[in-house]
Amino acid sequence: MNSLSQYIVTLTRLYGAVHKDVVAEIYNEQQDEQITSQEVEDFFDASVQEIEKHFAYKEGNYFVHETILVYDDLDETLSKQAGKPRYIPDKNELMKYMDEFYFYKSEAYKKLYDHVLKYHVDGNEERAEAACEDAEGMIEVNASFGTVMSTLDNMGVEFNSKQQRDKVKRLVRKLQDNVRLWTNKGHTNQELKDLGYSTAGNASAGNQVLTKKLGRNDPCHCGSGKKYKKCCLDKDQKMNAR
Repeated sequence: MNSLSQYIVTLTRLYGAVHKDVVAEIYNEQQDEQITSQEVEDFFDASVQEIEKHFAYKEGNYFVHETILVYDDLDETLSKQAGKPRYIPDKNELMKYMDEFYFYKSEAYKKLYDHVLKYHVDGNEERAEAACEDAEGMIEVNASFGTVMSTLDNMGVEFNSKQQRDKVKRLVRKLQDNVRLWTNKGHTNQELKDLGYSTAGNASAGNQVLTKKLGRNDPCHCGSGKKYKKCCLDKDQKMNAR
């Protein structure tokens, strides 16, 4: 896959929806070669099959992740992004998004993982990672706080007391402020707060927008080896509707 294809895919994964002009702008900032937005669009049309394998599609002047299109959520996503500054990582960080399961592991994520590993899954690293990654994924798509906690319950995180559960709740609240969100143009809620912007309508407000950020044809997050649409998609949608 050539460099322009990689930029279309990674920027779509980081922002959920990205205008062709933005793709050209960021590409030109990070590459010696200079291109126009029309060249970006023409390139996509010539490479459509290769790029769509990575769940990036063209909708008007935007490149859009499949998850948004499945839930007919492009207008709402763009509305929530309006007026917010864009997070632009350096090239090395951006290219990490070529791994479809990559996400930014903040200090808040690491603290939740360490706590769950030590106190709630008997030191089982695989269980701790699965639970925390699912919680992160639900926050990425603006699932409510209750849904995120239900995700931990469903992943086998055990609480022996109200105090234990309250501690994890505080860690999850902190995580909600430190996840890169499509509706924030890649910023976390905390980063926007530090910049003086409102985060109303994002994860900390408890809005539910989409289910787990997996393509319908991705391997299911439960590890069954089946496609997501053939395995846990219906269950995740029902959980997210609570």
